[in-house]
Parts: sequence; C-alpha cells; structure tokens
Amino acid sequence: MGDIRPRVPSFYALDVVRAITGRIRDYRALAADAAAEGGASLAWPAPHDPLRAVDDFEHDLAVLKPLLEAEDASAVKGQAHYLLELNESLRRSVISRWARGRGRWSSSDGVIQVTPRIASALERNRLKNRPYSLSALQRFAACPYQFLLATIYRLEPWDEPEPLVRMDPLTRGSFFHKAQAEFYRALEKEGRLPVTRETLASAAKTLDAVVDRVAAEYADELVPAIPRVWTDEVDELRRDLAIWVQKTTDEQDWRPTYFEFSFGLSDEGRDPRSLPDPILVDGRFLLRGSVDLIEYRADFDLLRITDHKTGKNRSNRDLIVGGGEMLQPVLYSLAIEEGLGKKVFEGRLFYATTAGGFADHSIPINGFTRGQGLQVLEVIDRAIETAFLPAAPKERACTWCDFRPICGPREEERVARKARERLADLEALRSMR
Repeated sequence: MGDIRPRVPSFYALDVVRAITGRIRDYRALAADAAAEGGASLAWPAPHDPLRAVDDFEHDLAVLKPLLEAEDASAVKGQAHYLLELNESLRRSVISRWARGRGRWSSSDGVIQVTPRIASALERNRLKNRPYSLSALQRFAACPYQFLLATIYRLEPWDEPEPLVRMDPLTRGSFFHKAQAEFYRALEKEGRLPVTRETLASAAKTLDAVVDRVAAEYADELVPAIPRVWTDEVDELRRDLAIWVQKTTDEQDWRPTYFEFSFGLSDEGRDPRSLPDPILVDGRFLLRGSVDLIEYRADFDLLRITDHKTGKNRSNRDLIVGGGEMLQPVLYSLAIEEGLGKKVFEGRLFYATTAGGFADHSIPINGFTRGQGLQVLEVIDRAIETAFLPAAPKERACTWCDFRPICGPREEERVARKARERLADLEALRSMR
C-alpha cells in the first residue's frame, strides 16, 4: 500500500541533470532511473545496497529487507546482530518481543513471579491491605495486565482535549446518576417518597426542574460545541428519566432510603450519611464504592441494593457475577450488610434507559451468591499474592483497552501459545455465571 501514491522527482533533481547533461530530461524517465538505481519506495525508504545509503537509518533498512524476505530462516540466523549492540533500547525491545512470542511465561508478559524487589509492593496491594473499587476489580477479568497497569501502577491514558459534539457514554452515565440522586433527595426533603401513581405528576415536575439544573451545570463545565445537539441529548435523557420514574411506581413495598451512598470515598455530592472509611468484607477484603440506590422494606426489615445502568442490557437470566465483570449487585450487598448492619434481600441491575429496555435483573443474596462474590475476590487476591498478572486478555478485550499501545497488536494470538496451567484461576473466574 505504500507504493500506490506516485513519486515524482524534485525540481532540484531536474536542475542537477540539466546542469550535467545540458538538457532537461523527461521527469518520468528520471523517476524510473532513480527507482531502479536506488530501490527506495514509500513502503521501504532505503536502497537495495546498504553501501549506497545516505544515513544510518537507510543503511539498517537496506540490511534488514533481504533478511525479512528470505525464505530460509536458518540462513539469516544471527544476521544484523550489530543492531542490538549499537542500540540498547532496540535490544530490549527485540528480546522482549521474542520472549512474549515463546510458549513460556516471562517477565516480558507482565508480573509473573514474586521476587525480593517486588514482594513488599505486592503485599501492600493485597485486598486486605488497600481498598479497591468494584470497577477496578472488574478489570482483572478482562485482563490481569490491564488491572496491573490501571489499578496497581495507576497509569491513565493521555487525555486529549477535543470539542464536545455528542455526549460520550461516561458523561451520559454521570449526568443520569446525578439527576437520579438529586431527584430522590428533593422528594425526600419534601416527604414525597416513594413515588406513587397519585403523586407521579408532581414528581415529574420535580424531575424536570432537576434535569434543567443538572444540564446547566454540565453545559457550563463542558461547553458543548453545538447547542442544538446538546439540547437533543438532554431531552433524550429527560425522556428516559421520566420513564424510569414511572417504572418506580410499580413497587410500593420498597422505600428509597439512601442515594449515591458511598463508603471509603471522599468526593462531594454523595449521600450525607455515607461512611468515610472502606468496608472490610468477610474480614479479608477492603472495598470502597458508591451504591446508586438502597431501598428499605420495613415489614421484613430488609434492604435492597440497586445499580442503575445506562447502556445496553447484556445480562442473562443466570447472571450473578458475570465472569468477574458484573460485581456490583453481590459485592455491594455484602459491603452494605457489613456497613449498615442490616440484611440485604437482593441486589439488582436496573437498565434505566431506552437502550437497556428498562429491564430489571435481580439477584437474591443468599449463601450461594455470597460465596460467588467472595470467590471472585479470592481469585484476584491470590493473583496479587502469587504475582501472576500477565497480559492475558479476554476475547475482544483489547479492542477497547486504553493500554493497547503498551502491549501492541495481536495479544490474543500471542497468549494462545502460552502454557495454560497458570491461567486456570483466571479461566475459572471467567466461566462463573
């Protein structure tokens, strides 16, 4: 593909030929002669003969091309070794790529074994020694190396500023959750919870006022480039929120009690009754996070945990922890039981938008589901303890990964050649319902 753009001689080259020969040659003939003589192209800007190179870069490319095109691999073994001696960075890169392509796990694949230099750092990052959010823990199932980079190394992708044309999914989700929480707080302050069919009309007016206020705050901060597009996006969210409020009138047994209830978080805008410290679950695992909605049922003295989703409904009826990627219903329930001292009846995912179909997926909190949640935490904690956090992406996980420039392409193919024994824990986690 590098040769499809036509290459033409510089006017300076034509002047040089005229000075030598006394006449101006046809530029097409000059281009053909130059290509035949030098052999350079857009795809490989170097001559056929390394001795004709004009700089080190052209020389190295000229040396490498015939080696890469050779059919007999044994004939080129050991060739161009001088490159590794001249450039230490290239040497490290080549050795790392060679190691990653082998069937054995190596340090080029990520953290793969405990060494004296990292033992203390690993211990500090065990789930009993530092709090983790559930969104951070969910990265492990997608790829342990992504979990290592984002959660332990705390790397972040470079954020390129760009004009806001449409709301991205994160902004939509943040807007939606903020509007929900403020709506509930406004009704609670006026003693109008839960919303009933009789009070739905007045609740809708309150919702409109909340959406207008939140939209104004976001517009001031984001400065959308096209006001009409922004208004349309807000109206779409307003419509979904109105349908969501209408759906809440179907369940009068549960009273909304806590809104954006957090534990172990210090940012503002949370429920004022939030817990300042992380919660220790099962005496072994420190968790922090924010629960969208906690409801209370007085006749049974039970709580219900709800995590609102604004995307598509990708759950199935058997889902409990979703292969380690859907932890909120179960683990939030365990944390809230510990933090508030009341039993949680169920955790649920509520897909509160048109895209999600306003579907409700409830998970009973019993011995089995509690055990599933704790098993996920055990697998992740054991991976940190034994220092096995390699690049082992789930199918298609690399497509949306922020750290793909670090790993490079074809990670799934490379990992498929690795020894599978050490991936048993990870594969068991991904197979959990």
